[in-house]
Amino acid sequence: MIFGIIIIAGLPVLTALCLLGYLQFTEYNPAPIELVSTTGKGKPLPFDKIEFSFITWNIGYAGLGEEMDFFYEGGKKVRSDKQYMDNCLKGICTLLKTEDTLDFIFLQEIDRRSKRTYKKDQLEDICKALPAYCSIFTPNYKVEYIPVPLYEPTGKVTSGLCTFSKHPPESNERHGYNAYFSWPKRLLWLKRCFLVSSFTFNGGKQLIVVNLHNSAYDDTGELRAKELEILKTYLLREYQKGNYIIIGGDWNMNPKGFRMQEIKSGDKVYSIRSSMNETFMPGWETVYDSLLPTNRNLDIPYKKGLTGTTVIDFYVISPNVELLKCFTLDEGFRYADHNPVFAKFRLRNEIPGFSVY
Repeated sequence: MIFGIIIIAGLPVLTALCLLGYLQFTEYNPAPIELVSTTGKGKPLPFDKIEFSFITWNIGYAGLGEEMDFFYEGGKKVRSDKQYMDNCLKGICTLLKTEDTLDFIFLQEIDRRSKRTYKKDQLEDICKALPAYCSIFTPNYKVEYIPVPLYEPTGKVTSGLCTFSKHPPESNERHGYNAYFSWPKRLLWLKRCFLVSSFTFNGGKQLIVVNLHNSAYDDTGELRAKELEILKTYLLREYQKGNYIIIGGDWNMNPKGFRMQEIKSGDKVYSIRSSMNETFMPGWETVYDSLLPTNRNLDIPYKKGLTGTTVIDFYVISPNVELLKCFTLDEGFRYADHNPVFAKFRLRNEIPGFSVY
């Protein structure tokens, strides 16, 4: 009798230990730098091209549209129903089709056969919507089983970033941040990174475009600060070579110079404690639309004036790149908890073989 009670009482502990062992054995451990392949053809980069257009958009795995709240941010739901998620993905693809003249599309949170998105490969659908682009995908979230919430476990997740380019890159690299939450939370969390694609001009200089998705839920800001230092080291090294650099994505922090009172959308606005102060990349320009939010809270479904919003999706450009235009597409968070951000840039300096002026 007592022995049976001991066994029953010990089952939860044994189950937890087995799960920890399984997660440890299957943990995603990417190398600090990994080469990433290009899928699709695209068209060669014209040697005299000096203007480049972008959109960056965290699509929230098509599972966080305007009707959705999320348990991890104070809401009740774990995932959208399948029909609603399919509709959001269809809307995302339709919007991207209307922007298919852009040179680059940076997307974050694309799911591939994850339980939370009904095992659909979202990348396949998006690639079909953008047949003129080549694609460069790298995972930043690979966990075999996420046991939370206990009443409806998230299960297996594979998700990541993808750069869509009209021009085939010469090379692509995944740069891991190597700044993680402590064990065992690390086993269930993202392995953040930035995705680099490089294009070489006749004179040997390169255009380097960087798609990133930095840490969220980092209450102390410690991870964000580490990530910025790693990113800064890489960017300065490349800029010292004379290269042109454009970085965009979901930074999960407010941009340098952000002021809540400038938002004119009628939304409720909040700020995020940021590691991006005035000492980050002096001389480099931080590019965003100061009038519209790019991200909303998920504690409740979206409602203008009630749901909290902020700006965390933006660009940073090196001093030899000039901003021509930047604006947020006000989609009202229909398909995702982020709105896409458009920007157009021009290379400033002279490249052998042509002049930028």
